[in-house]
Amino acid sequence: MSGPSRGVIGTLAALVLVAGCGSAARPEAAASPTPGLYQEAALSAEELAAKVGCEPAMRTKAAELREGVCRTADGNYVVTSFTTEQGRRDWLDYAQMYGGSHLVGRRWVVSAAPAVLETLRKTLGGELQTGRSAVPSGA
Repeated sequence: MSGPSRGVIGTLAALVLVAGCGSAARPEAAASPTPGLYQEAALSAEELAAKVGCEPAMRTKAAELREGVCRTADGNYVVTSFTTEQGRRDWLDYAQMYGGSHLVGRRWVVSAAPAVLETLRKTLGGELQTGRSAVPSGA
């Protein structure tokens, strides 16, 4: 299996700038998973953003993911959608070493400050997760 594409690495670097550095704590769910978390339809980054009243500034339109930045009254956040659930898991595993907070759903991730994610969760659902700022074991 080949390593992450340049687009994914660039996306992750930008994510760190938008979401900020997370705590050094181990990754854990910040709240209980939403019932039916992965039963909702998979939405594109644009569809997710529209659900919370944002027209995203799209910055990545790769074969494996789409990513846009939203700047709203609720705060700034990055909306990323994936073509596969495995792609989302791989991206999230890689992103966790940079820390930050994420709202995670079926084939999508929203990255932002925890307070912003709490607000977005009311509309989007999903599970809140925090990453660590250390290299994962075995890496």
